Amino acid sequence: MEFAPFLSHMRIFEPEHYKMSLYDEKLAEAKLADACGFDALWVPEHHLIHYMQAPNGLILSVFYGKEVSIPVGQMVNILAYRHPLLVAGEVALTDVLLDGKFMLGVGKGAYEYEFERLNIPFDKANDQFLESLEVLEKVWSREDEGVTYSGEHFKFENTYVWPRPVQKPHPPIWYAAMTPPSIAFAAERGYHVANWPFLRPMSFVESVAKSFHECREKAGHARGEQKLGVMRPVYVAETEAEARKSVERMLMNHRLSQRIRSYDMNIDSRAYVTPDPLDDEPSPDEVFENMIAGTPEQCLEKLAKYDAIGVDQLLPWFDFGMEHDDVMRSMKLFADEVMEPFRKSRSLSRPGPAKAVKAA
Repeated sequence: MEFAPFLSHMRIFEPEHYKMSLYDEKLAEAKLADACGFDALWVPEHHLIHYMQAPNGLILSVFYGKEVSIPVGQMVNILAYRHPLLVAGEVALTDVLLDGKFMLGVGKGAYEYEFERLNIPFDKANDQFLESLEVLEKVWSREDEGVTYSGEHFKFENTYVWPRPVQKPHPPIWYAAMTPPSIAFAAERGYHVANWPFLRPMSFVESVAKSFHECREKAGHARGEQKLGVMRPVYVAETEAEARKSVERMLMNHRLSQRIRSYDMNIDSRAYVTPDPLDDEPSPDEVFENMIAGTPEQCLEKLAKYDAIGVDQLLPWFDFGMEHDDVMRSMKLFADEVMEPFRKSRSLSRPGPAKAVKAA
């Protein structure tokens, strides 16, 4: 199993709560992840919301990637927001600047709030996303000639995109798939799949893994070459009581995410959403159970379950709302007392990043 922290760039309190620049915090966390032996890093893309302040994942990938030795990826590039010819050039440039250590996550986008403010129809986002992905594949696969394309959303005559990616034919593509149909679609076409179950129970993660591996095998793609990644909130502490202090922050995070997603927002003039309790939110015990949280021993026990169902890459989500110093301590403790013992128990050397898998 690979370990690639997801730096979410989240702020769950009002801006005045924070004393340190968000990007200074994330850079310190990126450098620590590299020093601690994690396999890669992921950064997001979101717009116009206080909750996740990462409006350009490619810029962030270069910013952190120039300071670390491990691969860095964007999870995800929201393809519906841009013309695919622009995306093709921007992604290739990022791969060039990072000397071939860039990974590309793609997705349709999650928050209707963003689409509405950008005047992009949310109900057409999935079709536009799929068409954009098709364009990217065509542009990158034709090294010696331009591409002409005529689709519902994009039409252009013979066009060649510069620069070309360092990785051939393109950086590894991870498809953000949250539902069984999208998991099956991505797995059958040979993409790596990333899923974030948030606070859903382990039974949900098991169903995701089962669906992915069944479709992967049916399509004839090899285990380990085509990978399943799962993001989970992680908090490790010396005692269970200390670890349980993370539950309230994770609940606040959950409330913000759901209120932005459902438009049930108590919002101020700066678009800060207050994390008021939800009617149907999980209990503190359920939150703790569904996180990878606890003592190192408890986290190792939980980690073994992900390994057993075939998770190839864990995306530990350390910065879900804890203070920066707590994130750094948890990350270091996870690396020393969870990740390394896990690797040793399976006689694993540090694996390399996911290889590019050509979509069918």
